[in-house]
Amino acid sequence: MDTSRRSPITVFTKPWKTLSLGELSETIADLGFDGVELPIRDGFQVSPGNIGSGLLEASEAFRSRGMRIYSVAGELDRETVEACGAAGVPIIRTMLKIEEGRSYRENVERFRDLCRSLGPTLAETGVQIGLQNHCDEYVSSSVGILHAIETLDSKQVSAVLDLGHTGLEGELEEIAVDIVWDRLSMVNLKNAIRVDMGVDEDGVTQWGRTWVPGKVGYSSWKKGIETLRARGYSGPICLTAEYKNSDGSACEGDEVVGPLREDLTYLRKLLGSDDS
Repeated sequence: MDTSRRSPITVFTKPWKTLSLGELSETIADLGFDGVELPIRDGFQVSPGNIGSGLLEASEAFRSRGMRIYSVAGELDRETVEACGAAGVPIIRTMLKIEEGRSYRENVERFRDLCRSLGPTLAETGVQIGLQNHCDEYVSSSVGILHAIETLDSKQVSAVLDLGHTGLEGELEEIAVDIVWDRLSMVNLKNAIRVDMGVDEDGVTQWGRTWVPGKVGYSSWKKGIETLRARGYSGPICLTAEYKNSDGSACEGDEVVGPLREDLTYLRKLLGSDDS
């Protein structure tokens, strides 16, 4: 796929936990993506315990099929930064959970202190930390991302804007992009709606969320991509491949392929390209 005309399109490989690296890279190549975001988690193709050798092996597996690992979802520690540097992975995506027992500001300061402690290693490797918004008990908005990272070195800590979560939080896409624009390194695309979970003992309606195809949810991918294109954005756009079955369970493996293909086709149309 020619990425000289637009942002590279990547996919979060979480739904394919059981595949080998060879099978995973072949699956993603067949779907037509430019690259991936790889989860660094126990039980996945690369885990924290084998990240040094595992990420190099994964990088080569994708490179051999004309793709790249553009980001990982992993721990913020020296080992992960160094492994990303060695494998040529530019972004470690993370989120900032507001832990109970600490105030919002205390949680933000802990995050900033951690980022600063990794500063020398980030500088040496050229790797960036990318802070993503997430609804509920996390830093959830574009304003929250900017507040958390604004005092940190812009070469080392950046913003990852998730338009699925801005939709759940009611942020307009063009405003969210504008707020984090100067620090924006990556965009996540998924979509969601709220669902009625019944009432509690007082008769108050309880609301949950479910992940749906891009054309269905609260977030307007069209407005988001139009805003990014108007500003000349050229960073990665990651389809996070999050969908739910009718019973509320997460789609995995082959279950993801149908809606993911539809979302990829829609995204290519919004970007003004037709590589299908």
